[in-house]
Amino acid sequence: MNRLFHVTKWPLAVLSLLFLSACSSNPADHDDDHDEHAEAHGVQLVHGGAVLYQVLEGQVSCDAAPCGVQLAVGQQLNDIEVAFFDEDGDELHGEDLGSEFTMTFTLANGSIAAVVAADRFGLNMTGSTVGTTAMQVVLNHDGHADLTTPPLTDAGAIQVTVTQ
Repeated sequence: MNRLFHVTKWPLAVLSLLFLSACSSNPADHDDDHDEHAEAHGVQLVHGGAVLYQVLEGQVSCDAAPCGVQLAVGQQLNDIEVAFFDEDGDELHGEDLGSEFTMTFTLANGSIAAVVAADRFGLNMTGSTVGTTAMQVVLNHDGHADLTTPPLTDAGAIQVTVTQ
């Protein structure tokens, strides 16, 4: 009887091992969402063909100093385009950034300027009172930030300056 018990125990052990190894390949652990989506490495704010602000690989630049948005009290800048770039500096187009991508923005001081989304990747901005504030833009993908411009307290943050 002892020998019979020993022989039937071995196949049971093998079946248990197979079951456990099948359970350990949890499809929820595999990150399919991030395998094949565009990776933004830079951002650019453009108005009327002029680059107001660009950050790519940590380097801030623009067409005319100072970098950022300049406007007067009561002035409204419509259709500020926000463009995103890949690691090679090539623009990511709409087909690269599917509907799972969204853009958000934050102003350090909302009393200096008002900003509203113009469309999916565009902004309208109005000068409210004289001063300078910082703005941060975030490209979100499925609920998490894929790219953020420098923090509001960083010298490289997007500067919004409102004059008289």
